[in-house]
Amino acid sequence: MKLIILISALIVGQSVAREIGVRKSLSRQLDGDVVIPESRIVGGSEAPEAWAPYQVSIMSTFGEHVCGGSIIDEHWILTAAHCLEWPINFLRIITGTNDYTKPGAEYVVDSAKKHCEHDKPMYHNDIALIHTATPIVYNARTQPIQMASKKNILHPGDKLTLTGWGSTRAWGRFPTQLQTIDLSYVDHSTCKAMVRNADWLGEGHICSFTKEGEGSCNGDSGGPLINANHELVGLVNWGEPCAVGYPDVYASVQYYRDWINTMMTDEGKAC
Repeated sequence: MKLIILISALIVGQSVAREIGVRKSLSRQLDGDVVIPESRIVGGSEAPEAWAPYQVSIMSTFGEHVCGGSIIDEHWILTAAHCLEWPINFLRIITGTNDYTKPGAEYVVDSAKKHCEHDKPMYHNDIALIHTATPIVYNARTQPIQMASKKNILHPGDKLTLTGWGSTRAWGRFPTQLQTIDLSYVDHSTCKAMVRNADWLGEGHICSFTKEGEGSCNGDSGGPLINANHELVGLVNWGEPCAVGYPDVYASVQYYRDWINTMMTDEGKAC
């Protein structure tokens, strides 16, 4: 009897240790000191209540905010591929709130589809879809967002708005209140001349920039960038940490629109 109890205790202990080990490993992968480049909002302000009902927090089962995302369908969240460094069984979707510690609702993730060419080359094709096990319930604080079509052409200087729970300063903690900031679209050639590593910039990216001290930072990854018509145009991918005078870079929703539509069907196969 004592032997059975001892063996059971060892099995439980090993299971807990593995879970803690996974948590620590994943935390290191997503820690701002390790992952470069990064994304978080700097220079913004608290968003009005229910201002971005499409915004979600992708949280770990340990209660940590991991990434942002956008509701595009009752089962689908659009986000960045690098947000899926966490196994999906460790993720939850938080909706209907400006304070991710006070969920309007919480949903279990049952599958995800990541672009098969993510990081081929580095920082390219950073886009993914997360599927919820049950339908997302819509209300005044929870709504899907319309994706911009390929006809929605952006022009230099166009206003773009970013929301997220990323840090408000480099290496800072994530605010619990949703932040927002207005930025300006930067065309591809200008962005390529301004970023430190032009090889990281692909045709599937769009850029924003206003001035030093304003932009995205870690924790905003995967979050929504919208145009003046409140259409989703970008997902936070990468930038120099943090708001230090370089453009921020996003996955272009228009560019990946066909991929997104295909992946939302049973025929859509991804990695």
